[in-house]
Amino acid sequence: MKVDLSGQVVVVTGAGRGIGKEIASVAAGAGATSVLVARTAAQLDAAVAQIEQEGGKAWALPADLAEPEAAARVVAAVIERHGQIDVLVNNAATNYVANLVMAKDEGWRRLYELNVFAVMRLTQAAIKPMIRRKRGRIVNIGSVSGELGAAYNSAYASSKAAIDGFTRSVAKEVAKLGITVNSIRPWHVDTELVHEAMAARAKLFGKTAEDYIAMIIAESPQQRLITAREIAALAVFLMSEDARGITGQALNVCGGYAM
Repeated sequence: MKVDLSGQVVVVTGAGRGIGKEIASVAAGAGATSVLVARTAAQLDAAVAQIEQEGGKAWALPADLAEPEAAARVVAAVIERHGQIDVLVNNAATNYVANLVMAKDEGWRRLYELNVFAVMRLTQAAIKPMIRRKRGRIVNIGSVSGELGAAYNSAYASSKAAIDGFTRSVAKEVAKLGITVNSIRPWHVDTELVHEAMAARAKLFGKTAEDYIAMIIAESPQQRLITAREIAALAVFLMSEDARGITGQALNVCGGYAM
């Protein structure tokens, strides 16, 4: 089955690298115009250039979504340029690795501002034009850690648990309006963010990042890290018309780690 997103506008946050970049690329490959949102303009420009080189349509929109006003500006800019938003992918996130006893309020607040409040604000802004058109897709990138927890990662894991609750609640609000809201819950995807987090956790135990990653792989039933492409493939399917009956779900992509 081939997903056709021709004529659709897909907004992806945290799209300068990793999962977000891959989702934007696969969506563009399915015919959508991908709007890539992230803080780092240079990363966005490189990602857009790659998509265009592959024959896709993309637009870079730099923004710091941790700023309260950024969400409204992003949605207004997309509507002004493209006239619609068909899909919103809330992927932008940060991490804060710390033993809870040593954790600082500032670290938790910074993480929640991006991982939770930015998701709420952007969804709130983007869902209004979707309601008017009685169609839309919202895909939130959560984490298996939101279900299982993660030692030394309580801020991140709890923020992703919040995303699951948010997903289910909003899905119920808009189900009659042709809008679906789902979350994808990866576990240890082979991205820079995960490698950075694993390096920080390894340091707590006097291990190298490579040793810690090897330990994570050994714990996986499939003995591997998940790829960003796998997350992107599911995200793009959830954007499709064939996925209209799937809403309010938290879908694990974890190689069998959580069953």
